Amino acid sequence: MDQDLERVLDRQRQLQTLSYIIIMALLTIVGVLVYALARQAMLADLWLARNEVLRSAVPGLLLMVILYMIDQHQRLRRQLTKIHDDLEVTTSKLQASVDRLSFAHRAAEAMSSLTARNGLDQVLHEALERFNVDAVALVSDDIRLVTRAAAARNDAHLVIEQAALEAVRAGAPLRYDPPDSGTHALAVPLHIDGKLSSVLCVWRASEPFYEQDLEGVELVAHIIQISLENDQLLERTRAQLYGTLMALAELVGLRRPDYEDHAAKVAELAVSTGIMLGLTTQEIADLRVASVLHDVGMLEAPDAITRTDRPLTPAEEATIRRHPAAGARILTTARLDEKIKEAVLCHHERLDGSGYPSGLKGDAIPLSARIIGVCDTYVALTSERPYRHALSERAAFAEVQRAAGRLFDPRVVDALGVVTGNIRAGAAVGDELALMLGQVG
Repeated sequence: MDQDLERVLDRQRQLQTLSYIIIMALLTIVGVLVYALARQAMLADLWLARNEVLRSAVPGLLLMVILYMIDQHQRLRRQLTKIHDDLEVTTSKLQASVDRLSFAHRAAEAMSSLTARNGLDQVLHEALERFNVDAVALVSDDIRLVTRAAAARNDAHLVIEQAALEAVRAGAPLRYDPPDSGTHALAVPLHIDGKLSSVLCVWRASEPFYEQDLEGVELVAHIIQISLENDQLLERTRAQLYGTLMALAELVGLRRPDYEDHAAKVAELAVSTGIMLGLTTQEIADLRVASVLHDVGMLEAPDAITRTDRPLTPAEEATIRRHPAAGARILTTARLDEKIKEAVLCHHERLDGSGYPSGLKGDAIPLSARIIGVCDTYVALTSERPYRHALSERAAFAEVQRAAGRLFDPRVVDALGVVTGNIRAGAAVGDELALMLGQVG
């Protein structure tokens, strides 16, 4: 189109030049006539008037040039009109592409910012409006179907199943127009790890689809496919990370035989307590990692201290008190998140400032560290030690509860009580936690 426009502009410049020449010629003729009149000369006396050839040729030539210019201007106008129409079509296509990319951007944001299921549900609902369809579905082992209020759900379900089956057979995106039904569908297969996992389908009860509609659905399907692949990869990575963390916990267990089981119990209670307190998904994930590794700094403690079956001396106690800082250093080397490192560093801090290593007080202690501190103490009290017997769960919780408000965050203690069954849901009183626990119960 750029080349066509350039040629038209060149022709326009040529016509303008020719027009300028003709205008100059006409002005010259007019000048000659004015000169003759000024000198009172008869036209018959002029050489141009006496020359029969020129007298016939010049007007004819001028007429031909004028007719040629008129024809060229008409052609130029037609070409410009065609270019204008083509430009409008191109602009329309470009706007459609922009709309598709804009919707694809929103779909990618939804899939990345929400959970896989919530993000997918949002994309399917928005696709109803974007593609002006009556139903959208993701077909796999089951069918996740979204329809308009007035849509015939059963009809949509049947056609979408057939369209998905045809797409699976073809192994490629396709338009599906079942005969004698008057309905139309598009189907795009999704592959995860090279294997067919599902089919994205859109359905209309009347209007047919066009090629650009299929391109738009393919783009959205590609975004969903990438998001689902990333979600699976993230789950595998999390599983591998958790396995690595448990292996690290086993290393600590070589120094403290009770640690691996202790860390798993603390992590289980801490995660449940965090959920009760309304932590976000990411905060829960960080809390799980920090709980598993909260005593990883024990790797730097001498065997003579970690394996002793007697109460520790003040000097040995001082050595043990260095393990939170040692754990934080290890996690820094492992490049784990700063919040995980803070939870490990501060899990022995206490509400009244009597904890270690920094003597932090109140809200200066990260919530994740307060949760781990309570759960760690509870698990330790319910575990057998060489120098004391394990307490029952009820007795251990009573000990933790007595320290609530002084050593431990009361909200965390109440949430742990609900998790362990030592407090019935709804039995905690006095603050907004009570209301939350009551709603859970």
